[in-house]
Amino acid sequence: MRIVHWLTALATTASVMLAAPVMAQSYPNKPIRLIVPFGAGSGSDILARILAEPLGQALGQPIVVENKPGNNTTLGTELVVSSPPDGYTIGLLTNSGLVASPAGLTSGVRYDPAKDLSYISMVASVSYVWLVNNDVKATTAAELVKLLKASPGKFNYASGNTGGIAYGGYIKNAYQLDVTHVPYKSVPPGLADLISGHVQIMVADIPASLGMIRGGKVRAVGMTTAQRNSLLPDVATFSEQGLPTPPDMSGWWCAVAPAGTPSDILDRLNRELVKILETESVRAKLLQNGIVPTPSTRPQAVQYQKDQFLVWQGIVKDLNLKVD
Repeated sequence: MRIVHWLTALATTASVMLAAPVMAQSYPNKPIRLIVPFGAGSGSDILARILAEPLGQALGQPIVVENKPGNNTTLGTELVVSSPPDGYTIGLLTNSGLVASPAGLTSGVRYDPAKDLSYISMVASVSYVWLVNNDVKATTAAELVKLLKASPGKFNYASGNTGGIAYGGYIKNAYQLDVTHVPYKSVPPGLADLISGHVQIMVADIPASLGMIRGGKVRAVGMTTAQRNSLLPDVATFSEQGLPTPPDMSGWWCAVAPAGTPSDILDRLNRELVKILETESVRAKLLQNGIVPTPSTRPQAVQYQKDQFLVWQGIVKDLNLKVD
């Protein structure tokens, strides 16, 4: 009997030791959700759909993009945080939900991005441009500042993400402009109202607004970055127009999973995602849409979130930014 018990125990131990590698090798065995905290047509949505197909092919399972906009991306971020840590829910999250909102930009944040998420890789970054409705009598950022100063209380500006909120707030505060902020859940509906004239001004990311600019539906009056953007070579920077360059509040994306997701799964996702982001065809497609790929290691992604959290704490405080 003792020999039987010993053999049974040995067999049980062996099965447990073999289970982990077998489970790792079997991942994934069903579709994976990719949570995007912005609506369809946004820069986040464009990025997600460019990556979904090659990532699905690499993993052997479909990547199902789910758009979950709301509360300055905290709704989508909370969905990732509360999902099972099994590798079947990934978030393509941004500085909005990972640093700006937790740093005080948005009220009622119920998660800690440093503790409640596992970081897979940095993904990409994006720049912003100042836009106006075509009926606005200004063709440059400098002209727009003069127009707004001469017409206090007569104009409003839209935002559809953290970059729009931050840059819009900076411009308003820096030049002491009397303009009304109209926040949107995502950039596309804000652009739609900009085109129709319901709002007159907007700071938007290049991926979401590039088609509208090139199609002549809105007018770009100034790049918020220190250098011109190769996709919009005719749009002058603030400094070229005699205006101070705004602080760097460019947007970025990071791939994350719920805290507690097994390391072997996170490592697999990192390898595949980095490989895809370094593929020339994918890089070219992203750059054509104004998205700059920025793949990283897992520790680099963790450190970047920590560093950026401190940066955005300062930005939120200095610009007195708040989204309720």
